[in-house]
Amino acid sequence: EYVPTARPGSRAPHVWLEATRSTLDLFGRHFTLLCLAEDAGGSAQLLAAAEAAHMPLDVVHVVDPKVLAAYERRFVLVRPDGHVAWRGDRLDKDLRRLIDTVRGA
Repeated sequence: EYVPTARPGSRAPHVWLEATRSTLDLFGRHFTLLCLAEDAGGSAQLLAAAEAAHMPLDVVHVVDPKVLAAYERRFVLVRPDGHVAWRGDRLDKDLRRLIDTVRGA
């Protein structure tokens, strides 16, 4: 029996956002940072750290209680293959280290 989870290493959970669009539609050819709370600030700093490392990163803000419940954290970084690379309720101070870790540098 499959139980969806957003633990790092797991496939990102599917949650419907509207009738024809789901969270899985948010992921593409780049890493994607999901910001899942209204007060989820700090994404600009992570985007800058990713750009400095030449790592393509899309930032998507989704404020939906059912998505937050499925992903269990305010920030979720998803790899291009749809697997969760990292998640947390706040962004680390050393964002370059986070970027280097998830990209295997």
